[in-house]
Amino acid sequence: MTRQRRAGGGVDRLPSGRYRVRIVTTDGQRLSLGTHTTKRAAETAYARSLTEQADGKRIAPRTAGVTLTEYAPRWLDARLTSRGEPLRPRVRELYRGQLDRHILPALGDVALDRLSTATVRTWTAHLRGPAGPGASTAAKCYRLLRSIMATAVEDGLALTNPCTIKGAGVEPADERPIPTVEQVHALAATIHPRFRCVVLAAAFVGLRKGEILGLRRRDVDLDQATLTVAQQRQLDTTGAHLVGPPKTDAGRRAISLPGALLDDLRHHLDIYAQPSADGYVFTGHKGGPLAPHVLQHEWARFLSGGVDRVRYCGKQVENSRKKE
Repeated sequence: MTRQRRAGGGVDRLPSGRYRVRIVTTDGQRLSLGTHTTKRAAETAYARSLTEQADGKRIAPRTAGVTLTEYAPRWLDARLTSRGEPLRPRVRELYRGQLDRHILPALGDVALDRLSTATVRTWTAHLRGPAGPGASTAAKCYRLLRSIMATAVEDGLALTNPCTIKGAGVEPADERPIPTVEQVHALAATIHPRFRCVVLAAAFVGLRKGEILGLRRRDVDLDQATLTVAQQRQLDTTGAHLVGPPKTDAGRRAISLPGALLDDLRHHLDIYAQPSADGYVFTGHKGGPLAPHVLQHEWARFLSGGVDRVRYCGKQVENSRKKE
């Protein structure tokens, strides 16, 4: 942002390319007078405001009174990804949930040009406190609010972004334990046989959950020992399937399959995968596309059984394979 400061206000060139006009009134109040597409128009508006103020006229901000509740939905509708694409439905759903549950109930009635750093600090401290959802959710909501307010500044709806609290957008990075090869094989041997290759693909191929759910037969080439990540699949809150490309261009990739995994994948494709080239590799108990909650249920059921569950499942897997 380039800034041309003058006594009593100034003209700022925003990252969007527009020019914002600001003025300081005779009583010391800092006001935003909106934005313009050209510097000349902004300079003209700035000069006019100085003349009106010298003539004793009251200068009112063009954007006073626009609340976060009014602005946030417009921001969400116009928001684009870094690649200039509309937000993915799942991301939009996530942002909408954060707004409805944690941001707008507390800050929605506050005008954008009146939202202070002190108010934001109190709000985020509550989210991190014992009555709030926790530090991770607080950091996510803070980052969303910061993005919204950054755009509001560009639009001339606020003079400054109040989200300047050091560390407020940082999530706690607890170290995640990495299972050993033996632990992966133990899990794969004891979970339901239908989900054995899910475990192996996640651990040894590095597939994300959405990539696992979106994998099709055509993406697996056993002869060449390769797997192509071409799409991902998620479910929204209504249960609708959201199928699309990987999150980033780098997410679309070809992966060499470990030789030890080929026999398991071949067995899985023969028994559990949908038959057509576009059929999904991983399916639920009724043969439909695998739903995230089904996989989560199997994982929870495995964990709840403890050692006895592991021993039982091991025998169950062995017997089922003999029958197959």
